[in-house]
Amino acid sequence: MLLPLPVGDGYDYRVPEGMALEEGSFVEVPLGKRQMLGVVWRLGGDSAVPEARLKDITGVLDVPPMPEALRGFVSWVASYTLAAPGAVLRMAMSVPAALEPPRPVTAYEAAPGFDAEALRPTPARRRVLAFLAGLPPLPAAEIARQAGVSAGVVKGLAEAG
Repeated sequence: MLLPLPVGDGYDYRVPEGMALEEGSFVEVPLGKRQMLGVVWRLGGDSAVPEARLKDITGVLDVPPMPEALRGFVSWVASYTLAAPGAVLRMAMSVPAALEPPRPVTAYEAAPGFDAEALRPTPARRRVLAFLAGLPPLPAAEIARQAGVSAGVVKGLAEAG
């Protein structure tokens, strides 16, 4: 296991029963009192750490594994620059948000069969409703920008039904 830390070698962890891993998998592991993201650098092999001292991998991220070519490049850069492999890995993992699941996006559309007159139609609301006619769901900011109104007008319409 290679962690994005400026240390010499990787760490040994135990793979819990039933956990599917492959080389390059992004995993979450305990390190001291915190959890860290790391990369499975090599599976198997002999560990110098006694089995009783090994900690379990706590989770596998639902992202594609780091390709072998990139892992090889990280190792080459570390060797060439005499840097710790973990320090080079940190640069390769420098956008941790890329490993997080995407945030949900709220989108709005005109409900079929709505009564526009019951929504107290203002000129701004009429522009929103005219823009939404026949379009798929869109985020409030995009609807507001295209209709030339504030996002509050869109959210107000949504709250009004």
